[in-house]
Amino acid sequence: MEAVIRNQRDAVLEKRPNHREVYGKQLTVNAENGRLSANLITIKPEGEIIPHTHEVLEVIYIIEGEASVLVNGARQKGEAGTILVAPAGSEHGILNTGDKDVIMYCVFSPAIA
Repeated sequence: MEAVIRNQRDAVLEKRPNHREVYGKQLTVNAENGRLSANLITIKPEGEIIPHTHEVLEVIYIIEGEASVLVNGARQKGEAGTILVAPAGSEHGILNTGDKDVIMYCVFSPAIA
C-alpha cells in the first residue's frame, strides 16, 4: 500500500440519489487503505440525509451549518463541532435546518466504497 496525497478540490462532487439535496465527494476509498472510506458531504438548505442504517461504523463531524440530527429515533441540534457516532445498525439521518449549506466529514469503517 502506498501513501496518497490529494486535495479535496480535485474530488468530483456528486448528487447522492438516496437523499434530498445531498452532494458528496469521495475522499478515500477502501482500495487505498483497506480499512476505511471518507467523504466530504454537503446538505443544501432544506436538504436531508434520509434516516438509514449501515452495516459498518460511521463517524460524522459537522464542519459548518445547522441541522437536526436523528439517532435511533431521538433528535437533537447539530452545528459546527458536533460529532455523531453511528455504530453498525444505528438509524441516523440529518436535516439541514438553516439557510446555509451543512458541510460534514464522514468516515466509514470498514470502508463502504
